[in-house]
Amino acid sequence: MKLLTTGMKRSVSLVLVTALVMTLFAPLALAAPVPSQTTCAATKAGDAQAVAAERDLVKATLMDFGLSEQAASSRVDLLTDAEVHAIAADLNSVQTAGALGDNQNDIVVILLLLILVAILAD
Repeated sequence: MKLLTTGMKRSVSLVLVTALVMTLFAPLALAAPVPSQTTCAATKAGDAQAVAAERDLVKATLMDFGLSEQAASSRVDLLTDAEVHAIAADLNSVQTAGALGDNQNDIVVILLLLILVAILAD
């Protein structure tokens, strides 16, 4: 007894392929939670040297990503002291925009699944 006819197999494989292709376009969430202004520990005004050091550290990190010194300085100048402190406290999690990261392995697996579905559909 056949459970699926040829037309049904094609329909099921088309739905599976469509669903797998749609997962390629799903956005990758890399954002970290940002504390609210009330809970964020702001740097004290007397800590001017610490704030300057953190600004230099964030600026150096931006320059490592490929920004010029002038562009990095202008971007760091737009940040408040609390924002600079939050970024400097967790520099390891800072990523450049557009980096795929671990998503590359997912794309390879999805493409292999698409090939497998296409082979099994015939």
